[in-house]
Amino acid sequence: MTSSLPQSPTDTLRAAASYLRRHGWHPGPGLYDPHDGCTHGGCRVVRSGMYPASIYGAIRAALLGRPRWYAITDPTTAETYAAAVDHLTRHLRTRTVVDLHAAILPWERAPNRTRQQVITVLLAAADTAPAAPAARLAPVIPLDTRRRGIEPRRIA
Repeated sequence: MTSSLPQSPTDTLRAAASYLRRHGWHPGPGLYDPHDGCTHGGCRVVRSGMYPASIYGAIRAALLGRPRWYAITDPTTAETYAAAVDHLTRHLRTRTVVDLHAAILPWERAPNRTRQQVITVLLAAADTAPAAPAARLAPVIPLDTRRRGIEPRRIA
């Protein structure tokens, strides 16, 4: 990951808002607008490779430097992605959408939602997000049952 890419939830949410401001918003389904209707080489999306994005797509594009459909596999980037999404979800639950556990999708897809509202919420969440890099998750410790003389059971 280069130093120009965001490395904290605050920077990630701000970069996602900036991405939506520059390249457009797409409320889903999916991370990005597939932009299927454009077949000529002069199309802005075809030339730049930058697609209108959903909130999740904008956060991914901010962390990866450009739209990517595949999974985030770098542990640091994945943790920053999870921290940014978690903080945005908490922000929506406490300030806009009460009693929704997974608040991002229903909020984003609400009728009459605008790109400016999405950008405003991302920036407001960034103002309350932790500025420090995301906390490292504890490593997964594999349980080696054979060491203690316990054989794994087969479940039919």
